[in-house]
Amino acid sequence: MSRATSMATNLAVAVATTAVGCMLVISLAPSRPESGKSWRPDGNAVAATSGHAGSAARAATSALGATAAGPEEEQFATPPTGRIVVTAPAPGVDYKANGSFTVAWKNTTGEQVDIWLYAETGQGDAQRVAVVASRAGDGPTGEALVTLPNVPPGRHYFLEVATAGDGAVRGVSRTFAITA
Repeated sequence: MSRATSMATNLAVAVATTAVGCMLVISLAPSRPESGKSWRPDGNAVAATSGHAGSAARAATSALGATAAGPEEEQFATPPTGRIVVTAPAPGVDYKANGSFTVAWKNTTGEQVDIWLYAETGQGDAQRVAVVASRAGDGPTGEALVTLPNVPPGRHYFLEVATAGDGAVRGVSRTFAITA
């Protein structure tokens, strides 16, 4: 590392640690030793640090507004776990734009779900078109009557059933066609 790069790195570390109120000083060794300074006998570099042990962790958590055992922990909600499997619509069925049909799923998350219409755009990509049902049931099995929006005819549409709001857990239907 050149001297300028080394100084810039040290400055960036100092700014970052100061931003979280930390009393940590890091000294980075250059990549080419100068007369053996800051190098161990085995040829590996040594980084020198100073500051009270644990001060960086405390500063980082206090900067985030959380303490090790405080009530702020509740703000970091546990993401839902489980699985969603879309069981209907059946494959090979065509639907009309502005038409309605039943969507069914199995849900082990215990959370309500949103149902989204997607259109495949090619090369493995898809575009979210519209929400066709929101805040559907949270039971182990669910069913909703959805009405498709007025979309162009095509053979590559599918539905996504996902946990409401965050969509952390999702399942998708098989592709289907929408006709005029």
